[in-house]
Amino acid sequence: MDATYKLTQVGYPVVVVGISDRARRFHLLAIFIVSQQQQQHHAEVLELLRCVFEAVTEKPLRVRYVMGDADAAQWNAVHEVLARDNDLMFLMCYFHVAKKIYEKTRGMLPDTAASVMTDLHELHFSTCEESFHQKLAEVQESWANPPGQARFSAYFSKTWLDDRFKRWQCFHTPGGYATTNNPCETFNAAIKRDVTLRRKLKVGALLPQIMTLCASEGMLPRPFEVQVTPDARLVRRVKAMARAGLLSLHSATRGSISFILCDAEEESSSDIVRVVGRPSPRIYDDLRKRTVEDLPVSAQLNKLTARMETLGMPSDGWEVDMETLTCPCQYWGKFACCIHSLYASQTRGAVDILGRATLVNRGVGRARSGRAGRPRTNGPALATE
Repeated sequence: MDATYKLTQVGYPVVVVGISDRARRFHLLAIFIVSQQQQQHHAEVLELLRCVFEAVTEKPLRVRYVMGDADAAQWNAVHEVLARDNDLMFLMCYFHVAKKIYEKTRGMLPDTAASVMTDLHELHFSTCEESFHQKLAEVQESWANPPGQARFSAYFSKTWLDDRFKRWQCFHTPGGYATTNNPCETFNAAIKRDVTLRRKLKVGALLPQIMTLCASEGMLPRPFEVQVTPDARLVRRVKAMARAGLLSLHSATRGSISFILCDAEEESSSDIVRVVGRPSPRIYDDLRKRTVEDLPVSAQLNKLTARMETLGMPSDGWEVDMETLTCPCQYWGKFACCIHSLYASQTRGAVDILGRATLVNRGVGRARSGRAGRPRTNGPALATE
């Protein structure tokens, strides 16, 4: 759930509530217009949502995860209304955490600020609680030395390790689900672009527009994905990196240590494929005033996210299980899909890069039906009479 203030002339918050599937697509549930964002207003919104859901489906509302911002009123309302008969977990939007941390690092040196954001990204991509606390101890030790970072470390512990807003890591949810409010934020941006045409309307004029939007959203045949589906950007990224020679399969040679120790035979018999990924070279973009990957724009990732694909990778590559298409890289831990698993399924598996079964034509083509070479019955190219 998320609120926007730029739809009405009086600045009333418009609260959008929805759910996201495992492909991180947003599915609208309800839209509310409230006068304020206090606990009683959030509680009334959630009570109305529960009543409408039970009236339409004739089933109780079961909620496992709720994602929001660092709003104490919202947190209290969620636990007051939804936690009565649900074992729910309140998740903190990671984008909100990263934004606030970025604002706090503006007074630091550029190298120090970049190091802080790198540490924060590694904490977010932790695959389990044990690895998170281990990395957190290392980060807090490095932050405790300079005086400026010591104050920042105290702020970080007090705000983002609080019991209410400390769940912004990937391991709290199954892989593939959204860890930010970006699906809801994208829907809010679509409302401003398509419904209000970036104007602030009166409440009476906004209500019919919202009712029309809800009716059109209810008629869209949008499937709810429960299985992990690679997005188009990841598919394009695998193709671009394979074309650039940044992805390859590791095979042990006869003179290598792994071949002598029979590791290669064990891997081939256990459906394990080792995929070696190399980071893409970076070039400076004059328009963006920063470096970007030397890949097509539709296949690029930001520097911190792309780093999670190769962080901690052995010299012989990641071990990709061809039966489950799992990979030990930290990128897979968040999205349950990565460039290594897609590349392995494309090169060695029976499915293509989109997960569809591949069909192989093993018949003899017309081009190879005849004998190769120049026909014997042909005469010379130039003949004189």
